[in-house]
Amino acid sequence: MRKILTLLNILALLCLGALDVRAAETVSSPDGKIVFTLDCADGKPTFSVTYSGTQVVAPSALGLRTPADLGAWTVEKCEKASADTSWKPLWGEYAEIPDRHNDLNVTFKNADSVTLGLEIRVYDEGFAFRYGRDAEKVLEITGEQTEFRIPADVRVFPINSTEATFPEDGIALADLNFTAFPPLTGKFADGRVFSIMEAYAVDYPRLTWKKAENGAIVPNVRKTTWEKAPEGATLAWTPWRAMMLAENEARLVEHEYFIFNLNPPADYSKFDWVKPGKTISNEMNCGITKKELYSIIDFAAENGIKYLQIDWGWYGTEYVYSDAECDEWARNNPQYADDPTWRANTRPDPRKVAQGRVPYFPRFKASTYVDINIKELVEYGKSKGVGICLYLNDRMIKAYDIAELFPIYESWGLAGLKPGFVAYGSAKDTNDLRRLAEVAAKHHLWLCIHDAYLPDGSMREFPNVMNVEGGGGQEGNHPAFQDVVLPFTRYLVGPFDFTPAIYFHDRSNCHQLSLFVTFYAPSHVIRSGWGIRNNKTGNAFGSEKEWFAAVGSEWVDTKVLDAEIGRRIVTVRKTKEGEWFLGATNGSQAVTSKVSLSFLDPDREYELSIWTDAPEADGAYRAAVKTVKKVHSTDTLELPMAENGGAVAIFR
Repeated sequence: MRKILTLLNILALLCLGALDVRAAETVSSPDGKIVFTLDCADGKPTFSVTYSGTQVVAPSALGLRTPADLGAWTVEKCEKASADTSWKPLWGEYAEIPDRHNDLNVTFKNADSVTLGLEIRVYDEGFAFRYGRDAEKVLEITGEQTEFRIPADVRVFPINSTEATFPEDGIALADLNFTAFPPLTGKFADGRVFSIMEAYAVDYPRLTWKKAENGAIVPNVRKTTWEKAPEGATLAWTPWRAMMLAENEARLVEHEYFIFNLNPPADYSKFDWVKPGKTISNEMNCGITKKELYSIIDFAAENGIKYLQIDWGWYGTEYVYSDAECDEWARNNPQYADDPTWRANTRPDPRKVAQGRVPYFPRFKASTYVDINIKELVEYGKSKGVGICLYLNDRMIKAYDIAELFPIYESWGLAGLKPGFVAYGSAKDTNDLRRLAEVAAKHHLWLCIHDAYLPDGSMREFPNVMNVEGGGGQEGNHPAFQDVVLPFTRYLVGPFDFTPAIYFHDRSNCHQLSLFVTFYAPSHVIRSGWGIRNNKTGNAFGSEKEWFAAVGSEWVDTKVLDAEIGRRIVTVRKTKEGEWFLGATNGSQAVTSKVSLSFLDPDREYELSIWTDAPEADGAYRAAVKTVKKVHSTDTLELPMAENGGAVAIFR
């Protein structure tokens, strides 16, 4: 990414000395719609926010909790600043991203000369603030005083674990009785929407949201102790606590770059080897043998798929088995108990490839068979334009020094890694994952980080992290309406490894293919569906194979044409060649969406190839029907979508 050097209005001095509590300070978004007000009455900082003249956050507390009461605060310094820039992402949904905000930077002190920094940014897309704890004097926190006192009549869409199913219609805020994972998205009574999240976590535990007894939404942060201050730092900054605000669901999704603006850039000339593109996994597709993997590489090359990801088993079991665990697996898998290869593979070594039968976890009736030469596989993949990526369990990452392990993978010619079951939540986990991204980048490996880890926008700093799970994807077998809640929730904090199947039961073929546009990821990982090429039933490739092979992962513009959380979303994305790809994803109720084509260039005629749901389902599947016609920017397009259906299209 290159930073566009449009000028910043930097650090215009506002005030020095104690803040006059009779005249609270305000900072507004560049368009003036969002107004953030800071007050420090009685030495207790609070904030409130209005959006287009309506209060969306009532006066809410600010601050950190420590073992000792920090007492009252006075303002030592207060400065205003502004920024008006843009930057070019290495990958993403837009060719250029605006970064415009107005700032208020405050330094507080208490009677014991303990310092607390508060940095506030207000964008057109939302607002954010973070604390700077006194790096020398505050070496332990027990939590935060932060509150978001939002109106009681909002409806929210919470989950109590990263892979849970969202409520289709949301729930009343009053009914929120569990700790919710970020981001927490909701709708105000007037139809406007919000989402609260965190960004840029460094050396700090990650939060969940809960409702306090007073009704406020507050961060749930685990107690943390630091051994020493960061070298040379006066203040140690917490992650941003942020709130996106939008007039409707469509604008909320269009602004999902917001979280990246709360993270620092990197030198993107050092990441020119990072190449977005679709990925296919062997998991649920084929085994780990030469014949099968060469065949799936051929399929990838034929269908615009850039990477093959080999999942668990290639280096042995997920961890070193005990004798008792070996006995347990043998009892559960008697057909392989006498196989002479499997016991050796219960002593996994990620520096080499296993050979023979590899057990899964002892309690499962599951195993795989490994018969590959990794360097030969990599060379075959390169001959077809397909890179090879390998799975790596977090236990292996912790058991070996990645500074020694990752050079081995670089020497094999690997394109990337899928770290799985990563530890998440503590300050140490936060730092471990940042180091993982840093060392992988040094050895030209892109990452697909799996399981509970939620992104925080740090993909801007580490664009080699092209995918992260931290959500309830296809493998969780959720109801189809999950697919039309995720764009407004989990996807707001970064690309999500949804692991879409090419076709999936109880969804139409168009519904499944639409996810490659509806959900943004630099590398969608296809977890199942390879077998369709030889399938003659309703989930076989029809003419829509043309669309699937053509759809990519690099876009220069994105528009959301129609959206209602839990119901439907219609998205179009533009390629650098000027084509537009449409993905329309529908929930549990059949609907016809009418969308304007005003996003097309005026005075030009386009050929529209569109695939819509067949009138009748074929068992658990519903085929696609292709139509071709000419369209213009002044036209309106009708998209009839079945229940759990959708549509896909190309405008050329």
